[in-house]
Amino acid sequence: MITCLKCGAQNRRGAKFCSSCGADLSPLSATPSNKSKKVKRQAKDAKLPAKTRPLPSTAPTQPLSQTIGRLPPLQPGSTLTHPQNSHRRYSIVAAHELARSTYYDALDLTCPSCGSPQPHTPADGLCQQCRTTLQPVLIHERRARPNKHLSETDIEQLIRLSAGHPNILPHRAIVQYQESVYTVVEHPGRWGVLVRGQRQRSPDEALAGAAQVGQALAYLHGRDFAHLEVGGASIESLIITGGERSIRLADLSTCARLQPGAGDVLRAQINSNVAFLASLLFYLATGEELQRAGIELVPAPLRIFIERAMQGQYASVQDMLTDFALMPSAPPPARPLKPSHGQATHPGQKHPRNEDAVVTFTFDKEQDGRAVPVGFYLVADGMGGHDAGDVASRTVNKIVTDWIIKTKVLPDLQKTTRKLTTEDVPGELLAQAIQQANGALVSRAQAEGSDLGSTVTAALIIGSVATIASTGDSRTYLLREGRLEQITQDHSLVARLVDAGVIGPEDVRSHPQRNQIYRCLGHDADVEVDTFTRQLRAGDVLLLCSDGLWEMVLDDEIQRIIESARSPQKACDALIEAANRAGGEDNIGVIMVEME
Repeated sequence: MITCLKCGAQNRRGAKFCSSCGADLSPLSATPSNKSKKVKRQAKDAKLPAKTRPLPSTAPTQPLSQTIGRLPPLQPGSTLTHPQNSHRRYSIVAAHELARSTYYDALDLTCPSCGSPQPHTPADGLCQQCRTTLQPVLIHERRARPNKHLSETDIEQLIRLSAGHPNILPHRAIVQYQESVYTVVEHPGRWGVLVRGQRQRSPDEALAGAAQVGQALAYLHGRDFAHLEVGGASIESLIITGGERSIRLADLSTCARLQPGAGDVLRAQINSNVAFLASLLFYLATGEELQRAGIELVPAPLRIFIERAMQGQYASVQDMLTDFALMPSAPPPARPLKPSHGQATHPGQKHPRNEDAVVTFTFDKEQDGRAVPVGFYLVADGMGGHDAGDVASRTVNKIVTDWIIKTKVLPDLQKTTRKLTTEDVPGELLAQAIQQANGALVSRAQAEGSDLGSTVTAALIIGSVATIASTGDSRTYLLREGRLEQITQDHSLVARLVDAGVIGPEDVRSHPQRNQIYRCLGHDADVEVDTFTRQLRAGDVLLLCSDGLWEMVLDDEIQRIIESARSPQKACDALIEAANRAGGEDNIGVIMVEME
């Protein structure tokens, strides 16, 4: 056991932070720090609940276009420094080498709040001056194209454009050297490289993934930029987030400005865009590169799209996307799965009022002459104090539920049990419902001068397809064949540090900034809602819960309780009991859905 020198509490061996007061337990913690600034900042923000204190704005990006000489290879522990601004430095945490390029998890060593440069990577990921959480970033290194360097103006424009589309990671900088180009983007949280673990996807999955990237290419084309790289190198610029459902462009350094005055050049640029999308579709469907395999490998329903693209029959990427929508729907499964659920909520051991809200409802929908089960499930975690949190969570509960029930989209969902086109209707439905609730909370907060807010996670199950949405740090898990997977991503500063490898998952529960979230309902008029889609199987379990459960009960214990329970309701009751037994420091809300 380790004794905290600040409060005297006993902590487990290897802990980095005190579980009682949050003090740093590492040997470096004896180093003098600017405590007066930290206390002042906490006092300034004391009127806001811990989860919703305003976060520091992102440090300004600095586009770089000057071509610099050679740079030594980067590796964990080394630093990438802006050649034109030595204060802009990124500490490399981990490297992921691919065949043609390399990704780096890294930490921006310039504090986004006070602007102080850090001399080294802090063990806790916090600024040594003001204790603000430093910003993780993702860096993509690729070989420079001869005589194809971007101008400073184009870099500035691409950085601005990158923030305007959900399938492009927001860019922070593009640093060009003679041999390599480094693109720095905001860290996406949990991520994977598309080319890792090459596997064949179903025609539906392949088309859905290609459509996501196609929409990003069409967005860039509409703003006078084209993606000019085709093949394996270009596919390495794509990463996956949200499991394997969301494909995003992580590097726009291969783009070039369209040249409408030069007909042949413009046509070549458009053809490059279309060819990139065709090669991606082929890769998603086969796990192979189009340049190295025959087109006969691709499933017949998709072959026509690739052939037309290679023959130059598409006038633009948008034309190809329009063609995608014409593919016939897949036949429905012979027997639809049926969900059964349990639910429970409890104020915990430290709070007299319960500000968590849960809602569930199920019904059967007529589809193709048969009944298809539909289930809706939601957990909201309110915050704000003085009844504000209770009002917030119940407002989210009511508005989202009413929207799902009353919306005109619901009767037409027979077309949405597969994700064929770029419009994922169940995902849009959930996102719109949550955004309606956000608007109501923002209006009420402004009218009353309160700081109410809420996190939310929700699942809409239609037949065997589950669409999950989330904002904040309430979670949805999938338990399948003995493996518990967190589907949603926590919108917290500490989660970003974990995803970038700065701290370990075991440090989250004792980190001093663990309750700071950067996205929730009720604070910004425009809130981003994450959506995920999963094809469910018999025996699958979905678990929706607030942080009152997962902060108290480890994932392994959550899985053990679910697997040993005789029913979803008994599992929920046992999870509530386990959270309270571990301390019950927050309200607890939980829903379990089992597919039969």
